[in-house]
Amino acid sequence: PLAPYASQINPEQVYTLRQVAALLELAPTSVSGMVGHGWLPGSRMRPHARGGRHHTWTGKQLIRIASRPIKVSYDHEKFSASTLYRVGCRCPACTRAHTQDSQARRRALADETFNVERRTQLVDLVGEGALVPEAAKEVGVTIGHVYGRATWDAEFAEALDEAGWALCVLGSDDPQCSTSVGYRGRESGMFPRPPCRGTGCREWRRGASRQTRLALPAAQRALVGQG
Repeated sequence: PLAPYASQINPEQVYTLRQVAALLELAPTSVSGMVGHGWLPGSRMRPHARGGRHHTWTGKQLIRIASRPIKVSYDHEKFSASTLYRVGCRCPACTRAHTQDSQARRRALADETFNVERRTQLVDLVGEGALVPEAAKEVGVTIGHVYGRATWDAEFAEALDEAGWALCVLGSDDPQCSTSVGYRGRESGMFPRPPCRGTGCREWRRGASRQTRLALPAAQRALVGQG
């Protein structure tokens, strides 16, 4: 479990169990269990400042442990799936737990950057006629923050779509609303008009893009998804 963190270990330092836990980004109880299973051998028991005794390792010991292979038995009854994933288990349950934890951390970070106050301000700006990229810049976030949030926050997505009708060029009752003609606009002719980025035309665009991706071979779909 230490191998990925070897470069962060100071060979001259003495590490307590809590410091090893911080290094591995695990709870101290999880590291204590790892010690009990022999995953972190060679510790010394030293008196704790608050009484009792605790495990310690020198940095050199930890580097040696990190450099040698260790046969690990994953105890799913004793350890959480997230902990076992961090120490190498890739079973479906541990992989799923890791994915959920990672998603929760990303969303927590997103909440800090694109908090409820900024989301409300952005929706208000769009409702007043600002394009989403302009509104995003005004509140200090990226367009990725906005549409990324909308993919999993149904309440925000609905509010954004509702506000987006203010951007409609044609009007929701126009037969060309929510069509390619409405989305692309008309640059010339007797009645030129700008491209529409209202909710109806954006929904048409999303649907058209989805159909285009589905029509591509699998390899090309993967490349499009990475772009």
